[in-house]
Formats: sequence, structure tokens, C-alpha cells
Amino acid sequence: MTEGCESVVPDLKNKVILVTGAGRGIGRGIAEYCLNQGASVVIAEIDPDRVAAASKALSRYENRILGVTETVSTMEGASRTVQASVERFGRVDVLVNNAALTKDRSIIRMSEQEFDEVIATNLKGAFNCTKSVLPQMLEQGAGRIINMTAVSGFSGNPGQTNYAAAKGGLMAMTLTWSAELSRKNIAVNAVIPAAWTEMSETIPTEGLIQAVGEEMYRRLRSRKPSQVAPLIGFLASDAARGITGQCFSIAGRELAVWGFARPVVQAEAPDEEWTMDSLETFVKEKNNLWQKPVEPFI
Repeated sequence: MTEGCESVVPDLKNKVILVTGAGRGIGRGIAEYCLNQGASVVIAEIDPDRVAAASKALSRYENRILGVTETVSTMEGASRTVQASVERFGRVDVLVNNAALTKDRSIIRMSEQEFDEVIATNLKGAFNCTKSVLPQMLEQGAGRIINMTAVSGFSGNPGQTNYAAAKGGLMAMTLTWSAELSRKNIAVNAVIPAAWTEMSETIPTEGLIQAVGEEMYRRLRSRKPSQVAPLIGFLASDAARGITGQCFSIAGRELAVWGFARPVVQAEAPDEEWTMDSLETFVKEKNNLWQKPVEPFI
């Protein structure tokens, strides 16, 4: 549901923002941007070295920053992260479910463990953190949840059965939570970020160029994590009040709002019911309407 937004100047002062996977890349870019805009930020990260490095780099904000070394893949880890946030800052206004990992492999070669590990962090991690933070947001009477998803969750991507399943599931949870929580003054939105990060470096260059072409490859590499952060800041601010259940994508200077649950093509059976022959005719006539490529995001 999206209601008309009030005219409010975007401002993050006095906001407490919990960002998972904030030790590097897009998450760290979001943390730094929000700190620069006046928010207090919890940097949640499973790797203690990344927490230490991010905390050191952002030490000028020492009174408004908290580093937490925990895993979000378990309910216990997520609960401890939220508890540490509340103990330090007294509240959590915004949760950014950004923690993610990749273990790319074709379905033929992917192990059960590789599938489970990605689902545990990328999908269940968001569930764990949201479930843990909701009592606090309900007590406060307001909150924002921003889920970082990916275009592979909608269009698929070879070698990413686990990652695509997690990101598609995260979008489904975004829509469900938005419907459940909008009357509680808790907004839930999704963002598809496209920026070149350390995670992007794990993708074989030759295969990526072959898949998207050299020009697109150069465009992908030019997109910076810092270009994603202002959108997260806006959605976290009071200026975004009334926006919920939406999915935005941001790739460098390109911004888009995505639509879901809408038929691409509709038709009525020529007789009482569809037959295989009439279905074949339909597909031949309408095939070009839905077989459209989706520009890759990284």
C-alpha cells in the first residue's frame, strides 16, 4: 500500500539505524551515509575484522556508532544484535536487512550445504532480524524495514539457485510484511542495489563479460556503493512516510520502481475451456509480449 507522502524534509537526525552486513561494500556505504546525515548506526557483521575496520574508519562518529559481531543466520544471533542496539541507543527506528553471501554453482554441482548456507543468511537472516526487532518497533509505535534484494530473485541467474531463491523470497516477505504491518505504522520496502563491491569481484570476469557484453561490464564496474546509500537514507527518513510495499532499484544514476503481481498477457479461452491446440495458438501469437530480457544488475 502506498499513500500520499507528506511534504517533509529528509532528515536522519535522532534516528537509530541497524544495518546488517555493514562491514564492507553497500552495507558500509549505507552506514557511513546515515552517520553523515546525523543518525546513530549499528554496524552488524559476522566478521570481527570487518567490524573493527569499519569502526576504525568511521571512528569520527564514535558517539553514534556501535559495532556488533554476530551472525544473523540464527534467531539467537539476530536477537543479540537487536538487544545490543537497544541497550546502547534505547531504540531501533530502521532495520536494513543487507547481510548476504554468495556460493554460486550450477544446480548440477550445488551441494545441499551451499544452498542452505545462502538461504540461512540471505533469507532467514532477514526473517530473524525482523522478528527480533518488531517488538521494539511496535512498542515505539513506528518503524522502517528495508530489505536489500536482487534482480536475480525475479529473473533468475545461471549458477545462483540459492541466491535467487533467497532474494525472490525476500521480496515476497517484503510484500507480506507491508500488508501485515502498515496499520502499525511500520513501513516495509525493498531495494535492488547495483554497485560494484568486493562480492562482485568474486564473479569470474570472462564469464561476466560473455554474459553481459563489454560495454555493460564497464557500466557495472562504474557503479559505486555510495550511489545506493541516499535511497536508503530517504526511505529511512520521515519524508518517506506512507511509502510501503514498494521495490526500488538503483544503479548509478538510474532509479526505477518495480511493479509486481500484474499479468503480462491475458486472454479468454476461445471455447468453454483451454485445449492444448488453443494454448499452442495463444503462445505463438503472444510469445513476444513476455519474452523480454531484463537488464542485469550486480
